[in-house]
Amino acid sequence: MGESEQDTDQKTKLADEVRLYIEKRIQYVSIIISEQVSLVFAESFQKLIGLLLLSSAFLFLWLALAFFLGDVLNNTGLGFLIAALPLFLFGFIFSRTKSKKITERIQAELIGKVMDSVDESLQSTKTNQEDSSEEK
Repeated sequence: MGESEQDTDQKTKLADEVRLYIEKRIQYVSIIISEQVSLVFAESFQKLIGLLLLSSAFLFLWLALAFFLGDVLNNTGLGFLIAALPLFLFGFIFSRTKSKKITERIQAELIGKVMDSVDESLQSTKTNQEDSSEEK
């Protein structure tokens, strides 16, 4: 009777330890994934700020072109009209085209970055675990 109770206690302890290990492993993987997602968002935010600064510089260059054309033509309004025409055409063409390809490419790039980062993190974790088990 004592041995079966002891076996039951050991099985219960083992089951609890396995459950705890699985819970901790799931938490660890979720932390790795959230870390990688936040890294991708941080990099995307940095690129967005860079694009914002570049577009501001482009805006000022375009305004300078408009004023220059206005001085050359002795008509400021005509200079702005001529400078705005290419922007209008590119904007119209861009708004009419399907952006599905662009969206899919951006989505694939983001997913690829996250998955690569998660794979690298899991590989480094695996090597760290192997190193620690070899030390024992």
